[in-house]
This record gives sequence, C-alpha cells and structure tokens, in this order.
Amino acid sequence: MYTLSQVHIDMARNSTDDFNLFHDQFRWSWVKQNPFKGPIALGFQLGCFIETHIPQNSPHITVDMLRFSTFEFNFANAVKVGDSLDVAIKKGRLTDSEHGKQYSSRVCLKANGKAAIIGFKRDGEFPTLNLELPEILLSDIKTAPDRHFILGGEYFLKRKWMIVGNAKNFLLSAFADQTVFIDEFANKVSFPQMYPLALLSSALLERAQAADYDLVQNPLIYTSQHLSVDKVQLKSLRSNDPLHILVREPLIKATGEQRFECLAYANQQTPLFTAQVDLIPVSQLLNK
Repeated sequence: MYTLSQVHIDMARNSTDDFNLFHDQFRWSWVKQNPFKGPIALGFQLGCFIETHIPQNSPHITVDMLRFSTFEFNFANAVKVGDSLDVAIKKGRLTDSEHGKQYSSRVCLKANGKAAIIGFKRDGEFPTLNLELPEILLSDIKTAPDRHFILGGEYFLKRKWMIVGNAKNFLLSAFADQTVFIDEFANKVSFPQMYPLALLSSALLERAQAADYDLVQNPLIYTSQHLSVDKVQLKSLRSNDPLHILVREPLIKATGEQRFECLAYANQQTPLFTAQVDLIPVSQLLNK
C-alpha cells in the first residue's frame, strides 16, 4: 500500500505544469461547488502509478515488442491526500487479429479499497485510437507560434519540452523507482509513457484560458481517458526534445461532457501520442 501526500501531488503538478486548482492545497476552495473538500491527485499521476506498478510482461509475449501502448481509463472516484493506493490487474489476454497482436489486461486502481480508476492497459502492434490527423507538416507545426489557435482556429498548439528532471519527479509522485527509467550512471533515459501524456493537462488548461473559459466558475474534471502512445518514438526521445501538442475544438455531448481529441508530435510526422479525453462540468457531476 502507498499513502498519497500533498508532496506527491505537488511533485506531479510542478513536473507537468498542471495549475488546475483542484490540486492546490491553498486554493482548492476557489473552485465553485468543489465537491472534494480538499486537493485531489492528478489523473495522469494516477495513470503513472498504474503504468509503473503493474507487470510489464505477459506469459506469452514481452510487451516491449509491441509498438503501441494504450490506456483506457474511466474515473470512478477522486483520490485525496491520506488515501491508500493499490492497483489490481487481472490476468491478461493475447489476441491476434487482422491488425496484429494485442495483449490486454483489465486494471483497477483503488483508494482506501474503493475503485478510483477502472479500465484497460493494452499493448499491441497497432494503436487502438485512430483520430483524424490534421493536414499539416511537422515543419509547419515547429514554426507555428506557441499557445495559439492554428489551422483556422480548429486546433490549439501548446509546446512543451521533455525534461529528465521533471520526469524523475513525476515518477516519484507516483511512488515509482526512477532508476528503472532514468539512471545517469547507466547512461539510461527512458521516459515513462505517462509523462508526455501528463503534459496534455497543461495544454488543456492553457487552451481554456486562451478561449476565455472560466476555470473557477465552471470547473471541469476528467471522466474518461483513451490514450495511445508510440513506444518506439518515445524510446528515442531525450531531454529538451520539443513536444508539440495539438488540442482540437471540443465536441459537446448531450450529457454536458466535453470531448477533446488531442495529438502530440515530437520528431516525426506521425504522432507520438493520440488522446481522447472526456471532461464534465462539476455542476453536471453534482446533478448525477
């Protein structure tokens, strides 16, 4: 068991530039109708806990041999300071389809014995999330202005950088052994899959500000995440490599949820990751 502290939350916030007030020990009360009555863990921080605390190999295949890693999460409950964390993983299943091999495991992160995140971790020869890609060259993305709406306003561009020191702190925020991923004495840099994904929250927050969305009066919280990472690209990244995150104009669902399709490009014309995330206004959450 691992007990979440405010220090763990702050390490995750500071290493990813996530300035959402839900995680701030002094300003969480600014959030209108905040139902959590205190700071809560970051969704991607909990995703990193899942990533780094489940077995990486199946009895049938080494998952590192499968190029794409996918996380499909549904958020059931928030995780608060003082909560005890544990993750359970059911025996996975290897399938072989026309698209290729895929190894899937059901996962459940629990806080104080209650389910907080329920979903799947999949590794496969193909991505499970195929979004419509914008018609733009990587060279044009690299020269586009940071924190601006591009492609006719359809996409918001946020530029981040892969920083080894930040990745270390992000791993520590999830109770992970950083030397498994990053070890200067062994000349090893292997970013966890959740680290570049976690930078997405910062991009979403900055997009909201750029669109004059009031995060205090109309706060949003994750209800689900579908995330797909190219592990081959990720393995090639080093400190200070830029990450160009594109956030598409949201789809507003009948439930009031906002669905965002997001992509991130690093050093190739194909995305490093694709993501589809659903967020719900707290006001709608309270009415459920």
